[in-house]
Amino acid sequence: MPDTSLSSLQIPSDAGELALSAPQSRFNALVQDVATWRAALANWKERFDRLHQTVEPLRREFHAAWRAWVLALENASHHPELTRGERARLVELMREAASALLQVDEDEAIAELAGRQGDDEVSPQPVPPETLVEAHEEDLQHLAEDWERQAAAAAAQRDEWAAKRRAAATLKRSKQAKQEVSHSLRDVYRRLASAVHPDREADAEVRAHKTALMQQANEAYAQGNLLALLELQLQAEELDAAHLVAVDQRRLAHFIAILQEQLADLQSEVRRLEADFRAAVGAPPGHGLQPRKAERMISAEAQALRADLVVLRRQVQWLTDVETTREWLREQRRG
Repeated sequence: MPDTSLSSLQIPSDAGELALSAPQSRFNALVQDVATWRAALANWKERFDRLHQTVEPLRREFHAAWRAWVLALENASHHPELTRGERARLVELMREAASALLQVDEDEAIAELAGRQGDDEVSPQPVPPETLVEAHEEDLQHLAEDWERQAAAAAAQRDEWAAKRRAAATLKRSKQAKQEVSHSLRDVYRRLASAVHPDREADAEVRAHKTALMQQANEAYAQGNLLALLELQLQAEELDAAHLVAVDQRRLAHFIAILQEQLADLQSEVRRLEADFRAAVGAPPGHGLQPRKAERMISAEAQALRADLVVLRRQVQWLTDVETTREWLREQRRG
């Protein structure tokens, strides 16, 4: 089997008395570009593996804790020692949390809770106009400020959870997409399968060699391994550095076309992975994200999820006690 490592596929500049031709120089430049983008693809695959290994388990824990919070809010809203207004607020919070949870995963029990209107129709009653007229202006001002604080705090919390839900949903979609066949992977596999299909060979030795290559191609395709397919493509073409200098122009043009296809496939796959990664960690669209910054994003996402888990589990615990629940609701109003 010829040596197909990219470092070996350079036409040496001192190959003869004449300088490299334009096609030979183009070939060498493409070899370098393909090597660079291969390394970039390998790097992004490593980042994605780390994202799934580090963040996905925490996302599952966060989902379970969120579900427990919805159920705790539901249970607390039935407590007879709470006032009508307190129960109304708990039902409102429960419906918001349940609706948010359903945006990530389907859950029949949670969906039923999200549609609950309250056992006692505990929605807050409007204040009679005559009461407002008699109220002191200062009290009205405090009431308005208190309402604004509540509304602002609730909006901020909803925005924060919404961002986390979007990131969780994106990570879930990226995991599913990872199991699907990318456009680049499919194209390379089809070209390779066409080149090495053993049924087209009459020579037994050549057929055996192509059969082995086809088996490796099928395995690489099943694993979604684009780099392995690209390497097999070079093997199928029998690119050999020892013969590149003397190869005719037609054959060299063919090799250049193959490298151009590989370069385009690599660039497309790298950009797709970076876009998926940015969406999964809530980063703005773009390109050129450096590995070190990507690592910091993964660590920051994991740290934020751990902190959110602590908050959710603490709130579930609080809701098991009536007085603690009341204090928590008061903090919600003050927040």
